[in-house]
Amino acid sequence: MMDEYFSTAEASRFIKRSPAAIRNLVLRRMIPYRKPGGRLMFIKSELEQWIMNAPGVSMDEIQKEGR
Repeated sequence: MMDEYFSTAEASRFIKRSPAAIRNLVLRRMIPYRKPGGRLMFIKSELEQWIMNAPGVSMDEIQKEGR
């Protein structure tokens, strides 16, 4: 299966942040990205993993507490 690639604008829509916020995350090296030919590109599966690994409470943790 081939990964889907996003431009900065597409990545901003995907994670619901502004393009400027995306560029700021890139500058701070806080989001996974590639830069082929000098153009920022984002791999969808890496963005999904980045979101899944972000601090917070997972559904598993919520369900365990409810037992």
